[in-house]
Amino acid sequence: MTISKWGREFISAQEVSDYTGLDLTTVYQMARSGEILGAVWNETTLLFELEEFEEWFEQSLYYAVKVDGLLRELQGLLRTLEEKGFCTSYVDSDGEQLWYVPTPKPTPRTLH
Repeated sequence: MTISKWGREFISAQEVSDYTGLDLTTVYQMARSGEILGAVWNETTLLFELEEFEEWFEQSLYYAVKVDGLLRELQGLLRTLEEKGFCTSYVDSDGEQLWYVPTPKPTPRTLH
């Protein structure tokens, strides 16, 4: 539900939380640090100017899609390196696949 004030449209911090999936505390922290655009403090209430918030959110989604595509590309490269024996992977308790490069075993030296 938008709130009209000063000739502009606003949404509440709770609505930003619901819309983005961010925890309400995180929304407040990001507003304080300027990470979410459109934040306006009205005495004790945090509101977001709807137009600025929507621009920020669209830009955030654009970067999230780019990062997601990059991550998939990197995972493909890591799988190729694993197939060639350069790294190893395992699935952790959270179901995430992790890759690592085994450290080479030290070769014994002979004293002359």
